[in-house]
Amino acid sequence: MSMSSMSRKQLIQSQPCAGHFRALVTRQPLIVTSVLARLTMRLELGEVPNHWIWKVIAEGKIGQTRTCIGLFIDQGLPLGTYEIPSEPRIKVVYNQTPRWKNIVYHSANFQAGQLTLLEADVASRRLRGEFGFSISAIDFEVSDGSFDLHCQPC
Repeated sequence: MSMSSMSRKQLIQSQPCAGHFRALVTRQPLIVTSVLARLTMRLELGEVPNHWIWKVIAEGKIGQTRTCIGLFIDQGLPLGTYEIPSEPRIKVVYNQTPRWKNIVYHSANFQAGQLTLLEADVASRRLRGEFGFSISAIDFEVSDGSFDLHCQPC
């Protein structure tokens, strides 16, 4: 099924997600409480959206600290391994909320990181890959990241 044959409304709605999302944050497991994964239009500042992206938001906890990892991957990105800091078609946001304050790291600030896209099938809505990234200057690392997600129709 091609992108044009799928209804735009069907792709944009929030969709429950089956599958898994796993990662270690500085060697501690992220206990995932929810995952949202969908194919959606990328919002543009001052422009009408015209670009499809895979959007994955995983929320959970590391100990008592709320944590969120967001992966934003261009829909047309070919399968393969990419360096996150230098790849403009991949954006990653890490958000942690310890003691009522937000700590946010963006892929533009990572010193190292890779994302391997293993599957990105629009027709079946399956997205699968592996990732890791770090900021060694502050001893921060997300490792052993993996996702195998299938977005279900509402």
